[in-house]
Amino acid sequence: MATTSNVFCEICEALSIMKAAKFWCSECDEGLCLQCHKHHSISKSSRQHNAIQIESYNKLPTSIANIVNYCASHDMKYTNYCPHHDTLCCPACISDEHKRCTGLLLLQDVIRTAKTSALLDSLETSVKDIQTNIKNIIEDRQRNLAIIHDQRQRYQDDLKQIRIEINSHLDKLEQNIVRDLDATEKKAKTEIAQLVDTLVEKTKVVDDMEKNIFAIKMYASDLQAYIGSKSIDTEVEKEENYIQSLNKDGSLHQIRIQFKIDNKLSNIDSIINSFGKVTTSTELPLLALKRWKDTQAQIMLPVPQIVQKPFDEITLSKISKFTIQERGRSIYVSELKGMSVLPNGKIILADSGNWRLLLANYSDGMMEKEISISSAEKEAFDVTFIKDNLVALSTSYGILIINIRSGTIVKKIQTNGKCQGIAYNNGTLICCIKSIGIQCIKLLNKTVTTLVKIDKRSDRLGLAVHGNKIYETDFSNNIVSCYTLEGHKLWQFKNTSVMLGPTGIAVDSNSNVYVASYSYNCVIVLSSDGQKFKKILSSKDGLLFPRAICFDEMKNNLLVANIEQPVFLYNISFHDS
Repeated sequence: MATTSNVFCEICEALSIMKAAKFWCSECDEGLCLQCHKHHSISKSSRQHNAIQIESYNKLPTSIANIVNYCASHDMKYTNYCPHHDTLCCPACISDEHKRCTGLLLLQDVIRTAKTSALLDSLETSVKDIQTNIKNIIEDRQRNLAIIHDQRQRYQDDLKQIRIEINSHLDKLEQNIVRDLDATEKKAKTEIAQLVDTLVEKTKVVDDMEKNIFAIKMYASDLQAYIGSKSIDTEVEKEENYIQSLNKDGSLHQIRIQFKIDNKLSNIDSIINSFGKVTTSTELPLLALKRWKDTQAQIMLPVPQIVQKPFDEITLSKISKFTIQERGRSIYVSELKGMSVLPNGKIILADSGNWRLLLANYSDGMMEKEISISSAEKEAFDVTFIKDNLVALSTSYGILIINIRSGTIVKKIQTNGKCQGIAYNNGTLICCIKSIGIQCIKLLNKTVTTLVKIDKRSDRLGLAVHGNKIYETDFSNNIVSCYTLEGHKLWQFKNTSVMLGPTGIAVDSNSNVYVASYSYNCVIVLSSDGQKFKKILSSKDGLLFPRAICFDEMKNNLLVANIEQPVFLYNISFHDS
């Protein structure tokens, strides 16, 4: 491969003509001058290649620029990806080393969404988390130094107060104890300063990773983005492990100076041998380190998850049944279509028929706030929590981002069709758009990506995201589907003898899927692979046209709401056989 500092047109060079390259083609792995690039862009064999300007190519990190599209062993272009060996394959590789491998994927399908993949976004988030952690740790250590200094000063002041009451022969003892305080503070300061210096160096490393990620997004080819992302992922994990290790090895423990005054000082006439003893103690860290992978693991290829608890042993314990109330009186709800649990233990409900959101305490159903929505939105479908005080409401118009504290609409996102089921995931809204499919909308720049296309004008009313999977209900065709975050279908469930008109959908911490069957007045639960099912609630339990359903992972509680109330609250548990 040519170096990025002095790239020549390799076609001209083969003709013994030295011309500076103005473009670089990662597919051909060669530089092109203006004239050769013109032929390259219209040639049948290369017109689909994405050549970039050499200035952009030079901005790629060397490790990314060195990623090539050809197999070094066979000098053939990579065409496939083997998920079993996690490696790229050329036709010769498949013949030699992957004859018995099943599930080989076309490389063009694997790398198509490399730049917009959840992994690259996850890496970027992880890098920012590391930067935040380093900044917070430095500030925490500096605060610790200030506390140590304040403690030292306070104890020294105590010594001076005692010193006033005793005679001058204690000067030596005072000097000794002050020296101990100084030595203890100096030791703690040295330890913290060494950690801060190390973290400052880590900051530089993480900043370089951030620049590399930016360069990949802006200038790398899809293959380079794919391979480079995995390479950076290793570096990110290394830095994450280092940051997390600080908690384990005690580096973040709060250092405190301890000093106990000798009881003999209460009697001036007594013989004093020492003012006391200076020691240090540690307390648990005041920091809560951020780590994206601890809350959600993003992967680029579908990997089945293992059910942590036995599906057959799921049991429900009814906690309560309530209607939304205000001042002790039930309020009229016309069409309760969406419901979401907030981190503070409250619920937000979409009352479509009355064009409003209802904020309530789900322990007793008492309403705390009513937020009116303009009837111009025509119809509200579903609601999902984003962060802080923000929720997203799907409507016929599109999506409304609403601040539930102020009760105001802070942003409107118009969609090319009715926005129905909706869920929030890592800075993006995943939603079902009627007649289009499942789309991913980045809140930062409103970039829209269609993950799953649909042919029919079906109503897809329920959508949930859990881990690295998307779950949706197809009301029109009586189907529940599961996809990866990239839109690859993992499984589909359809059985009209137990489920008709699926609406709301929720997923528990063991990836079991709960679905409200509107027409059969019941709730069924599906195993994480979609192979097993059972009915867990029915009309005998009070269900009548169940519409909204959500799961509170913090408390393992399942909430199910009829379209005109009431709301049922159950606790989910597992009893191993």
